[in-house]
Amino acid sequence: MIPWLTALLAAVFLFTPPPVAAAAPPAPSYLPLVGNGIVTTQPPLLISALYYDTYLANEPDEAFQLFNPAALAAALGGWQVSDGRHTVTFPLSMTLPAHGYLWCTRKAVSFTLSFGFAPDCEYSGDSDPLVPDLAGSALTFANTGGRATLLAPGGVYSDVLVYEGGDMAAPGWLGPAVYPYHPSTNFGEEGQILYRKLDQRTGLPVADSDTQADWAAETDDLINGRKACYPGWSLERFFVPRVVTETATLEVFLAPDNSHAALKTLLEATQGSIRFEGYTFESATLGGVIAARARAGVAVEMLLDGGPPGGISDQQRWVVQQIVQAGGHVYYLRSNTAAGIRTRYSFQHGKFWVLDGNTALVGSENPNSSAFADDDKADGTFGRRGVYLVTDAPSVVAGLNAIMDDDIAPGVHRDVWTWDAADLTLGAPPAGFTPSYASGGIFYTVRKPQPLFLEGTFPFQVIHAPEQALRDQDSLLGLVNRAGPGDTVLVEQLYENTYWGAEASNVTADPNPRLLAYIAAARRGARVRVLLDAYFDNQDLNSPRSNLRTVEYLKAVAQAEGLNLDARRRNPTGEGIHNKMVLAQIGGRGWAVVGSLNGGEVSAKQNREMALLVGSDEVYGYLADVFWYDWDVTP
Repeated sequence: MIPWLTALLAAVFLFTPPPVAAAAPPAPSYLPLVGNGIVTTQPPLLISALYYDTYLANEPDEAFQLFNPAALAAALGGWQVSDGRHTVTFPLSMTLPAHGYLWCTRKAVSFTLSFGFAPDCEYSGDSDPLVPDLAGSALTFANTGGRATLLAPGGVYSDVLVYEGGDMAAPGWLGPAVYPYHPSTNFGEEGQILYRKLDQRTGLPVADSDTQADWAAETDDLINGRKACYPGWSLERFFVPRVVTETATLEVFLAPDNSHAALKTLLEATQGSIRFEGYTFESATLGGVIAARARAGVAVEMLLDGGPPGGISDQQRWVVQQIVQAGGHVYYLRSNTAAGIRTRYSFQHGKFWVLDGNTALVGSENPNSSAFADDDKADGTFGRRGVYLVTDAPSVVAGLNAIMDDDIAPGVHRDVWTWDAADLTLGAPPAGFTPSYASGGIFYTVRKPQPLFLEGTFPFQVIHAPEQALRDQDSLLGLVNRAGPGDTVLVEQLYENTYWGAEASNVTADPNPRLLAYIAAARRGARVRVLLDAYFDNQDLNSPRSNLRTVEYLKAVAQAEGLNLDARRRNPTGEGIHNKMVLAQIGGRGWAVVGSLNGGEVSAKQNREMALLVGSDEVYGYLADVFWYDWDVTP
């Protein structure tokens, strides 16, 4: 057997997922005196986040966050926070709502620049007259480590956070300090916010144990730990998903089979608005449709990624120029390190639309000629395999609109850059540039000439990263975790990394939780098939995290344990599998998860990604037929 594979197999059988830290003992009961619904004694307030190594010069936006776990509002007058050398005190007028959060910073105006909203208080001069000031000496949290201590009136200890090189013997703290999660350069230490783990059911911080295990950056918990957070995320707001059952229409279209005609028809029918968040946009044909709708008075708003690997093509620059000149608004998510601006997400990689405020589209494909081939399909076509789900379900539309409102918000988030023709990197294409309209070919015989269209009542869940991708009580992992004897799980992905973490790591130290879920489903008796791309993967076969290594790994596990688990690499449509799809048939009921979420750590924890989970036997059947076709094609 291949030596590295022998090591991997040994790791599989030796690896046991690290135990989640035991819940802390119940907090002591308090019998507060209450007036006007406000606690007037001292409930155990918590330090819930710390932002200490910031992007701005001289770090005027350093901040801490407090959380009130009590069911009643808490009076904050006389409460204090200390960095070990300096102490600040809250004024009598301030309260913290029940189960509420509060941000306090050195300079309110600087915090607002970084986070996109004003803090609740500041403690180093009155930079914003609308923000209350704390009394005392301004706190400074050392980048190399320290502690933040929260004291109730009278100096009574309430909570402490010890981070990096801080004194681990500090009263109220047990064990190792909290460090930023930094497995690779993708997870920068600068700019990280240390924050408490959130309970998947309530969305509130987990019970306090005064240890590293309470914090999302700790590394022993594969699901709720090993996390980073950066300014501009709305983590608490978007962490708990809405799982609803609604009467709606539901359409499935498939790339490259019928995707171009399906999307073009939807865009041409818009009367009021087109909103889109995407990674790239290179289709001259679809860009022309959007420009035409903009000239007809349709409001167009788009957010694209400003720094994809390889940069922005001249083709995209031309497409964007046409849309803007027609009256559309196009923005880029863009860093400017000289001004202390870093993008909130590693990449804006989602592909999702809201049309006319009542139709939601979520899919795996960027608008380009490979995924949206505009050719005569009678003699076949050529492109990338991908899927979109389309629905008018009100909760899905509302969910996408809420994310778009939060992500785009020009004038609120400094990483949102308005397109400017004069910009040398993202602006107009070179003079005389001629766009390409070429697409398609004859490589692949179309499997699905028409989209699937349904009307009925369906369960839905919008799933987005970085907030929800690794929830295991619902979302993708929660679905796979339900599969057991007699059930089926079908995975068709651009890639599934064999392991996460650093490039030099391994499946023992940094297992991919998605692969662990697929293997666990097979161990429970489910039939599991994992189909990965070969076209793009062939460009980097020597990588220890290539799809080839993942296929070998899964096959070896299946053979060693006698599991109904198999994996393959394929290129069914000519330009690779770009899909990000998981299908499941559980207890006879069909489910599908479709979207932009790839099988790597950055995708789950750092990117803006979007997926849609829907329960439908018809959707499962339509896409499972495609899956099995792709599975059986010649390698």
